[in-house]
Amino acid sequence: MSTNNPDGHRKRRRFAPLVWISGGLAAFLMVLGVSGTLSDWTTAIINNDTNTVKAADSVILQETDGTNTCNSTDNNDGSNSYTCSTINKYGGVTTPLQPGDSQSVTVTMKNTGTATGTLTLAPGTCTKSAGSATATASICDVALVTIKCTSPSSLDTTGAPVTLASFAGQSVGSLTAGSSTDCTFSVTVPASASPQISGQIASQPLVWTLAV
Repeated sequence: MSTNNPDGHRKRRRFAPLVWISGGLAAFLMVLGVSGTLSDWTTAIINNDTNTVKAADSVILQETDGTNTCNSTDNNDGSNSYTCSTINKYGGVTTPLQPGDSQSVTVTMKNTGTATGTLTLAPGTCTKSAGSATATASICDVALVTIKCTSPSSLDTTGAPVTLASFAGQSVGSLTAGSSTDCTFSVTVPASASPQISGQIASQPLVWTLAV
């Protein structure tokens, strides 16, 4: 004998949709969780945000006479060596020197690099040209030269002039990055100079070196 229970049927009908909804939500969350985990496993990233390199410090030498300027890097070939033909530290030949006359030129030597270096000066061989073909005296053995540099250099040979022929290498001093020294060259033809050197021209290369 069956018994009708309308309330029980209604409860079962109400419960069934809740079970379906709960099951579907659980499945959705499971898929979402698994999908997210798998996504992380298939892509691995390392971000290096600090990658740097630095060029080593170097010395760069600049020379100026107030009108002309030369830099050791002017060749633009990476050699840091340049032949400067526009600065004449002996004053040139425009005004020939009489016995007892002298002329001076001041140049500024500056370290425009980033490292400290020691500045030296190396005179080359003095050669003469022009003048009398029969002269037995040479201007290189007669003309006198001195050099005096300002701080931080202490070079000063004004108390002991030497001939161009005997002018030897000089240690000018240390130049930190950005520092400079003014060097004055004075050339004199002594009052006692022989007329045999008249008309002669002395030529002498001078090489500055700034080295760490």
